Amino acid sequence: MAILPMLRLSLVGHKDEEEDVLALLQDLGVLEVEKINLEADSSIEWLPAKISDINRELSRLKLNITFLRDYIKTNSSIIDLFVPQKLPFSEEERRRIVREFEENGGYSTIESWQSSLEEIKNSVNSLSQDKELLTPFEDLNFPIRDLKAFKYVDVFFGQIRKRDLEEFVEEIRNHLADISIVKETPQYTFFIVIAHKESSGEIRGVFSKYNVNIFNLEKFSGTPKEELSAIDNRINNLLRMKDRVLEEIGQKGEGLLNALYILYDNYQNDLIRYEHLSRATHTENMFLITGWIREKDSPVIKDTLERRFKDLYIVMSPPGPDDNPPVALENNSFVHPFEVVTGIYGYPNSREFDPTPFLAPFFAVFFALCLTDAAYGIILAILSAYLYRNLIIERQRKKLLQLLFICGLFTIGVGAITGGWFGNVSEAFRFLAFLEPLRKRLILFDPLKDPITFLALSLALGFIQIIFGLFIKMILNIKRQHYREAIFDQLFWILFLLAIVITAGTLALESLRYLNKPAMYFTLIMAVALVATQGRHQKSIFLKITSGLGSLYSVISYLSDVLSYSRLLALGLATGVIATVVNELVKTFSGIPVLGAIIGIVIFVGGHLFNLIINAFGAFVHSSRLQFVEFFGKFFEGGGREFNPLRKIRTYTIEKEVIE
Repeated sequence: MAILPMLRLSLVGHKDEEEDVLALLQDLGVLEVEKINLEADSSIEWLPAKISDINRELSRLKLNITFLRDYIKTNSSIIDLFVPQKLPFSEEERRRIVREFEENGGYSTIESWQSSLEEIKNSVNSLSQDKELLTPFEDLNFPIRDLKAFKYVDVFFGQIRKRDLEEFVEEIRNHLADISIVKETPQYTFFIVIAHKESSGEIRGVFSKYNVNIFNLEKFSGTPKEELSAIDNRINNLLRMKDRVLEEIGQKGEGLLNALYILYDNYQNDLIRYEHLSRATHTENMFLITGWIREKDSPVIKDTLERRFKDLYIVMSPPGPDDNPPVALENNSFVHPFEVVTGIYGYPNSREFDPTPFLAPFFAVFFALCLTDAAYGIILAILSAYLYRNLIIERQRKKLLQLLFICGLFTIGVGAITGGWFGNVSEAFRFLAFLEPLRKRLILFDPLKDPITFLALSLALGFIQIIFGLFIKMILNIKRQHYREAIFDQLFWILFLLAIVITAGTLALESLRYLNKPAMYFTLIMAVALVATQGRHQKSIFLKITSGLGSLYSVISYLSDVLSYSRLLALGLATGVIATVVNELVKTFSGIPVLGAIIGIVIFVGGHLFNLIINAFGAFVHSSRLQFVEFFGKFFEGGGREFNPLRKIRTYTIEKEVIE
């Protein structure tokens, strides 16, 4: 349970082997490549073009994936909206699927479908527009071709706002023209104007004046009904063609989509590898790759590289005093999920302790105190376990589910000793009254009836965690041989704070009254010790004393930190109160025959589900906040960065071997 020791790995070899070396390192996933700038470095001329080609191929794949996903039905669930799952393939399956895709012309098939559907779509849109042009004139019983044969007149098909019709007709008839009304709607009138060619220009001016919409029907020849019938037939033919294409997509698309997923992930990892290639240092014939590995991986790395590359020069060395290696955490199965909490705040630096083992038990207990309902804990644990077993995602991304499972188990215990089972469900409903004696036997205290005990427990846990934080800092200073800081800044404060609490206890409890004077004397001694040591960095005696006296004001800060843990009481009470209110609402509707039972079930399920979700979220946030502000503030330095080795990262697929 610690921050793993890191080693610097440097590899020197011939340029011809560089890509193969990087490929092997990516497969191993053990080296974080570091960029080093040397004067002798010569760039790889072909690398920018290679990266550009890969990006172009990724864009092509993304477009094809988007196209197929729009037409292929998948058995996705609501969970996929929040956590997209990945498709499991073995390495052998990947190679076979990609080979079949390339042999069967996968790209040309998909792009042929795209082209066909786009062409059909454009044709249907064009025909639909033609249909809109002809529909107002469908009652005309003469062919449109006959209107093109007139030598001395022009024929216009148009549409005008109905309110302008009367003036428009009068003005048209003042010229060498006539108008015939074809169809009327509540807002518009459709018409035909026949005008002598000599007055066509004037007629067009009238059209412009009244904002007339003129329809161009020159491409049609038959009667409007004949043309509309032909358009409908062509649209139906196109739609049947579309159905055939979609049917073919339904038959072949899923296999092609899987191939696209695999290809995308392959190219994505090629891109990652070539981008890391730019971090290496090159001469005319040689390359240098350097970076960080975990010390425990060094034997495997050395053995694998030496067996594969006979002429590769390998150097491993511990970090120097000016180095800033990345941080890799390793913890047991209980603590490991709580790395999620540490990661949210930030990683420790490589020269301090991993805070995860220290925060893990506190976080789980605080989370449980915020929920204080055993039934909610059971639901949370079962749901987390189910999702952990059934979600097809990387193991690292399942840490949150493991964390919630552990917190669910703690919540079951805390809920049992505080009497929370869907609030007061056995007390509220008569048919569950037989469970009430068992519930009462398990109760240590009821937060709703005895909030003072809950508050005292919350503050006591807070005080313990703060003292523990100071103790961790003291051990860290001892490890660094900063003995004065360990004694004066941590040990003295630990003893002083404990003395204050013990003194307060002797005043509050009659059974401890005999310890009052020794406790007060010890408190006074520790106060004097703090005054004498906290100003030690000042130069003059006066400043040393005043700084020492001023340091005692930090007691207020520690008191404020302890009081901050009262949020555990507030959240625990909120969960219980809301659960009780939900049960009372159910009882209110239970008296209504038939319908009351249905409404009651809906309120019970919906109300308790809402209470679980909102308070589990609050429990996570506030338990984290207590770690980050009150606990970490006592010892945590931070500033580290997570170990991020060159490895294969997949967007759509996952190796079958890593599924748990």
